[in-house]
Formats: sequence, C-alpha cells, structure tokens
Amino acid sequence: MFPEDRPDPDSLLTQMQQEEATAKLGRLHIFLGMCPGVGKTYAMLQTARQRMKEGVDVLAGVIETHGRHETAALLEGMRVLPRRKLEHREFTLEEFDLDAVLQQRPQLVLVDELAHTNAPGSRHAKRYQDVLELIDAGIDVYTTVNVQHIDSQVDIVRQISGVTIQETVPDSILDRAHEIQLIDLGVEKLLERMAEGKVYLGERAEHAVSNFFKEGNLTALRELALRFTAERVDRDLEDIRRARRVSSPWKTNARLMVGVAPSPYAESLIRWTRRAATRLNCPWLVVWVESSVSLKPEDQERLTRALGLARKLGGEVVSVTGEQVAEALLRVARERNVSQIVVGKPDKARWWRSSLAEELITGSGDIDVCVVRPLATPERARTGSVAELVPESLVGEYSWACVMVFAIASLCWAVAPFTGYMFVALVFLLTVVLAALRLSRWPVLLMAALSALCWNYFFIPPQFTFHITKPDDMIMFGMFFIVALSMGSLTARLRLREMAEHRRLRQTDALLRVTQGAALAAEPQKGLAEALRTINEFLQATTALVVREQDRSLPKVAHKASTFQPTAKEWGVIAWSYENKQCAGRFTDTLPESSATWFPLQTATALMGVLGVQMSGRGARLDFPARQTIEAFALQLALVLEKEHFIQAASQAEVLAQSEKLHRTLLDSVSHELKTPLAVIHASLEGMSDVQSPYVKEISTASQRLQRVVDSLLQMTRLESEVLQPRPDWCDLQDVISAARQAAGESLEPHPVQIELPHDLPLLKLDHALLAQAMANILHNAAVYTPSAAAIDIKATFHAGSLRLVIRDHGPGLPSGEEGRVFDKFYRAKGTPAGGTGLGLAIARGFIQAQGGRITARNHPEGGAEFVIELQVAAHDRPDH
Repeated sequence: MFPEDRPDPDSLLTQMQQEEATAKLGRLHIFLGMCPGVGKTYAMLQTARQRMKEGVDVLAGVIETHGRHETAALLEGMRVLPRRKLEHREFTLEEFDLDAVLQQRPQLVLVDELAHTNAPGSRHAKRYQDVLELIDAGIDVYTTVNVQHIDSQVDIVRQISGVTIQETVPDSILDRAHEIQLIDLGVEKLLERMAEGKVYLGERAEHAVSNFFKEGNLTALRELALRFTAERVDRDLEDIRRARRVSSPWKTNARLMVGVAPSPYAESLIRWTRRAATRLNCPWLVVWVESSVSLKPEDQERLTRALGLARKLGGEVVSVTGEQVAEALLRVARERNVSQIVVGKPDKARWWRSSLAEELITGSGDIDVCVVRPLATPERARTGSVAELVPESLVGEYSWACVMVFAIASLCWAVAPFTGYMFVALVFLLTVVLAALRLSRWPVLLMAALSALCWNYFFIPPQFTFHITKPDDMIMFGMFFIVALSMGSLTARLRLREMAEHRRLRQTDALLRVTQGAALAAEPQKGLAEALRTINEFLQATTALVVREQDRSLPKVAHKASTFQPTAKEWGVIAWSYENKQCAGRFTDTLPESSATWFPLQTATALMGVLGVQMSGRGARLDFPARQTIEAFALQLALVLEKEHFIQAASQAEVLAQSEKLHRTLLDSVSHELKTPLAVIHASLEGMSDVQSPYVKEISTASQRLQRVVDSLLQMTRLESEVLQPRPDWCDLQDVISAARQAAGESLEPHPVQIELPHDLPLLKLDHALLAQAMANILHNAAVYTPSAAAIDIKATFHAGSLRLVIRDHGPGLPSGEEGRVFDKFYRAKGTPAGGTGLGLAIARGFIQAQGGRITARNHPEGGAEFVIELQVAAHDRPDH
C-alpha cells in the first residue's frame, strides 16, 4: 500500500465511532417536495405498505389526508395511532401522541408534516422534535416536508413568492436523515391537480392559485428542490468516497464564519452561511461581539433569536468582547483558522466612517471576505404602550440634564460680574464631564449642547442674543461646543465600558464563588448550598438542584439547598432533560409551559444531574448572555459533583483494596495452618487402613472434603497474588482429561463420563496441571449438582490453532439470568447442597485466563449446564509408532 493510499487512523476511528453510535439510533427517511400537492404523503404510504409486506411492524402515527380519498385508501389495513386530545382555551385539539409510540415501540412509524407546530401543552413545540426523540429511541421514521419549510431556504422562498414561512425545520435534522427522497411533479401537472380539487378545495384553492401557486413561483420552487436534493447527493457521494478511501476530485479545508449583531439582517446572514457551508461540506461559526453598549430589550430579543437559529441550524456560536467589531472578528477568524468571513453589504456609504465590510477586507490578509446582500427579517408584532418604548430612567436623565444646566447657569449669573464669562465656560465644561460619570450618552450630549447655547445667550457679549461680534469669542464658542461634546461623549463611553467590565467582573466573581463554595467546602452538602445561594443572588432567581443517585437514577426530591421544590409536572421535565441531556422547560422549545428552565449537569465523561432556574417577574426572559452564564454555572456544579463522585469512588476502591488484602492474608494464613493437621490426619488414616469401622470412612471422607477446601483457598490465593505463571509443554489431551477425572475424586464415580475426541487430534502445547485442575473443578461441580447416574459429556475440537472443550451435564442447569455469576468467588446458587465453598468455578476461570483463554457457561437447549473452554495453543503432529 502506497503512503498516500494508507487510511488515516484518526479518520478510521472517528468513522467507527460514528457507525457505532448510528447503529443504536433509528433511521429517518424524508419525502421531500417542492410544495403541497405533489404526492409526498401518498408516496410515503405506498412505501410503508411495501415495508409491511416485508414483515416490518408499521404504525401510522399521524397522517394528514386533507380529504383526499386515494390517500385515505392507503391507510386500510394499517395500524393507525389514535391522536392525543389537548384542551386549550375551551377548544379540544388533536395532536400526535408521542408517548404512545414510545410505549408501543413499532419498528417504523409514519409522521406526516415534519414542520408542523404542536399545540400548547405538548411536550415539544415542534413536530420535528418529536421525530428526533423517536430516532434517539431507536425507532425508524418516515416523514414528509416541503422545501420552503427548510430553515436555510426561507429567505430564498420569500424572494420567490413574497411569502414569509413561519413553520420551519432546521437543516440539522435533514443532516441526520438516512435517505431523502424527492417527490417531483411537473408544474403543469400540479396546476391540473389544483384545478381538479385534489390539492385544496373551494375558495382555498382559488386563493392558493392567485397567490402562492403561480406558475413562476412553482417553477422556481421546483428548481430549488432539485438543487437542494442534488447538493445532498453530492455530499453523500463524498462520504462514500471518503469511506472507501477513493481519491476525491476535490478536497476542501474550508471553515466559514459570520459575524452577527442585533439587526434584522442577522437571521438572513446565518441562513446564507449555512447554505454555503452545506455546499462546501465544512464547519461554520457564528460570532457575536459584545461591546460596552447595553442592548435594548428588543435588540436583546432579536440577538437571542438569531443565535438560537444558528444553534438550531448546526452552527457553533462564539461570543467575544471588544469595542472594535472588525478587529474582534479578525482575531477570532485567525484563532479558529477560518478561510472565509461572511458579512452583509452596507446599506449606504458614509464618508466619515468605513463600513464593517471595508474594515474586514482591509485587515483580512489571506482570509477571504464574502459580502452578501441579506434580507431583513420581518419584525414580530410588539405589544405595549408608547410610554413603554422610552424607559423611565432615560426620561429622568434628560430631566436632570436640563435642571443641572439651569442650576449652573443661575449660579454663574451671580458670579459672572466678578469672574468674567471665560470662567463660566470652564464651569460648564466641568459640569458636563461630571455629569457624564452618571448619565447616559444622549442626555450628556444634550447637556453639552444646552450648556454651549446658555453660555452664548446669557454670558458672551452681546448678551441675550445668539449673535457673537468678536472673532475670538466665535472661536472660543466653537471650541467650547466641540470640547463639551467630545468630553461628554468620551466620558460616557468610558463609563459604559466600566459598567460592562463591572458586569463581566461580577459574573467572573460569581463563577469563582460558586466553584470555591462547592469545591472547597469541608462538607459537600454545605458547599452546594453556598453555591446555589450565590447563583440565586446573581440571577435574582430561585434554583433547584437534582443530583443523581449512585445507581445513576434520579431522586424523588430535589437537593435540600434548593429554593423551590419541583411539582409533579416539573419532574417530568427533569426526567426528559436528564435522559436526553438537553435543556428543557420555560424559554425552550421542549415543554415550554414549565415554570422553570432545566439545564443538564453534563461533563465530558458523566451526567451528574439537572439544575433548574425559575426566573421571577412578569417580564422575565432568558437572553443569550444569561443562558451562557447559567450554562457556565451548571458546568461548574457538574465538575464539582463529578469530583466528589471520584473521591467517593477512590475511597471505596481503597477500602476494598485493603479488605481484599486482609482477605487474602487471612486465607493464606488459615490455609497454611490447616495443611499440617490435615497431613497428620491423612497419615493416621493410612495407618488405620486395616480397621473396619464406619467412623474411619466418615473421617476419611470429611478429611478429603477439607483438603479440597484448603487446596481451593491456596489456589485462589495464588491467582489473586498474580504469582501464577503457566508452564506450557507438549501434552496429550487424553492424558489431561484422565488427570482431571482422577482429581475430581469419588464424587465423579456415580456418573458415566462420555468422551468424544477427534481421531487425528495432535499434541498440544499447554499447561497440563492448570488445564487438568480447571476441568476437575468443572467435573466436580457437574457431579455435585446433577442426579446420580446422570451422564457427563466431554467433547473437544481443534481447528486452526484453537482448542474448544465442551463439558456438559444432564442436570437441572444453571439459574436463569445468572449464567455469568457462576464464576464469581463464593457464589452458590439457591437450594444447593451444603459443603462447597463457591470457589471451584472461580478457580477454573482463573486457570483458563492465566493461559490466555476464556471460559463461558450457559444452559444447553436440551437441558443441563454446558461449560465451554477456548484456548489458542500450538500443535504438533504425533510421532509415528
């Protein structure tokens, strides 16, 4: 194999891990169409009926026939799931019953209209989230969707038709599809179906034809669906090439990045970047540069919505801080090895300031900059009075600015005859600078303008007029105006930056206090209580902490340090968040009617529990910075809980190790102390061999049993001390079996032993003593647990260096479900006769494993227990006689 053809080990490992993870999931088959009426549901039902003929268990979860008789006819003979009824505002709504499907667990479920929005009260806000949960549960899903409902295509569809699509599905769910089947129909044929009433009926059909279902729109949508499917085929082909290590005609190391701000164009830019990343088959980033300027509530909501869209579409969201947006974006681009930056085209050129696109192009260097024309996202309707649009605090600041100008002007009017009007200008400047330390930017600028006008009107000769006669006064007035505006603006900017740094410092301090409080506390419970108290103070909210039990199950109540206890309904949300390792509850798309938001305490290696945050207040919201902060708190708590778990595990392991050491020492000591008395007993019995007494025979039998116990204890001590070293030599397997039968002792005499060996079995290189003792323990176990005169079979096969020994008895067999436990130390099944130690099979497994082999136990289909020994040994032909 040439070096360039050699597979990359990391790529192979990643592929194996992906295949292993995918094998546990259900398969998603999407029937894609350009618009309603092309036959997606019909094609899905036809394919499902074919799967039923193949013996697949198919369940029609939710099917929308829209009154089409030919579609409804395909449901005949198919299991149809009853819909779940929900009460909402005195109306009864019917929805897909997700819990019923999870309970029935069919092999394949049909879920129509993937982009459907679920009714309030459902577990998930969108139907595609139901589908994702079904796939994660290992259930295959057939579903349908139109191309205009794909999130990355929404802007293009709006350009084509002028209609804004509200119900969408993220592109990430299409990435998880095992197969996407395009249901194509010609435009003329579709219009004929519309005219025949096979798509919509009555006035609805006339409205559709006059608006959305125009020939030009349908042609463009058909081209969009064909192009989308072709891009999907290209990606699948590239995956096949990579899997088969075929040289690809092109390779890409691209990584896209788009910077977003709280603007109406952010969502359009994110969708454009997603489409480009899909075509290039490369990762992409969404970067938000946080400055010192505080965002308005509507801007914060817009930003949160845009970043949520980025996450939903599969992008990586990165948040950085900086006052210069272009510099911050370029810094992130270089740190993350970005090959192309996507930026929106500016609306209009400004001669006094370069646009963001121009700054990025100037400083990008080797990084490509793609300038695109985004579409503005339609604003959502806002409710509230006009007074709510202007914050009360800002109105108060404007009032204070006017009052301060009036007060300073009055004070200066009294002292101006003694100091002159130049002194008044300095007082006004000082007042503007001091006011900038407390007021916002625009009130400060208003104060600077009013100060300049007051100085001109009341103090510069000629007074009570805005006319200035002296040139030097004109210059001074102009300089005063510029200096006042500049100083006020600069001081306000510094104040905003200080406030932003204060917020970041407060957040960092809170994270540090949470970590220190939880990790450094002498008692873990008090540490968690202190951490939750810090989180409550920082977020001005109440929290509930649910920590998993040792068996990885959830407790019945929240941690005692929690400031609210979840209701029965909340526990359902907690269980879902814990099982799916995702956020759920209020402000999310999963069970949004919950009163709290639940965050999984997830680390890189374990899931430690769930953290619930209950935001109080009518206008409470969970914006992007708050969500990031809570996720950081959750991660810190998870790390602390994981550390405590590791400490407990290490302590238990240390105690167990000490116990095992003491156990081995005791066994070794007792075993050696018993060897000398047993030797004396055996010697005495040999001297009394001519004595005919039943007591002598009983003593002999008991001493042999005690000798077997002592030998077992010594052998187990040798195994656990790891001093046992096999000594392989050329052996005849028949001799090994004979030695095993002899070592099994008198217990084997009532049982006929049937031996089946290949006639051409060669000499084998193995440890004669270890294998014989292991077989002896198995034979003794079979003799004890089977009725008298029950046969014991020994069968051996040898092929390609592999020896397989099967020892089967004809007794009652092993207890069901405990076949693997019979090799545990001191294990004894219920109802077994007294006298054993439960070490024989454990020693047999140790002796076999010491030779590099393995031993398994199972119940034979025709009755009895069966033990299988497998060894890799060398072979040598027998010498000719």
